[in-house]
Amino acid sequence: MNVPAIGETITTERARALCVERGVIFDYIVKRIDARPDDFKSWIFDGASLVPDHLAAKILHIPNLTAIALEHDLKYAYGELGNEEERLRADREFRVDLLADGTDTIVAESMYTAVRIGGDQKFRTSFSWGFARVDR
Repeated sequence: MNVPAIGETITTERARALCVERGVIFDYIVKRIDARPDDFKSWIFDGASLVPDHLAAKILHIPNLTAIALEHDLKYAYGELGNEEERLRADREFRVDLLADGTDTIVAESMYTAVRIGGDQKFRTSFSWGFARVDR
C-alpha cells in the first residue's frame, strides 16, 4: 500500500489516486473529487495529527499507524461539510482499524475520542472535518 511521507504535500490529484488505490470503500471520495475538483486544495500529510507516528506506533503497538491515519485523513479532507453521519462513520472506522492493527482497546478509544473532539469542523484546524475544502 502506497503511503505518502509525513510532510508530503497531497494534491487533489494525488489524493484521488490514493483513494483509487484503496478500492471500492473510497469510491465516494473519488466521485466527490471528480464532480468538483476545484472545491479542494492541497494539504500536508502529517500522519496521526499531533502524534509522533513512529514513536507512537512502537509504544502503542500500532504498526500501521501512519497508513491508518492516511485513510482517516482522506475521509476527513474530502468529507461533506455538515454531514455528521459521514464523519462519525470515518471515526468509527478509524477505531476499528486501530484495533485490527493490534492496539489496546483503551488506546483505540482514547484516539477515537481525540478525533471526535479535535476533528470537529467548527475548530477549522488543519485536521478538522473537510480540511481540504477551499472554502469551509
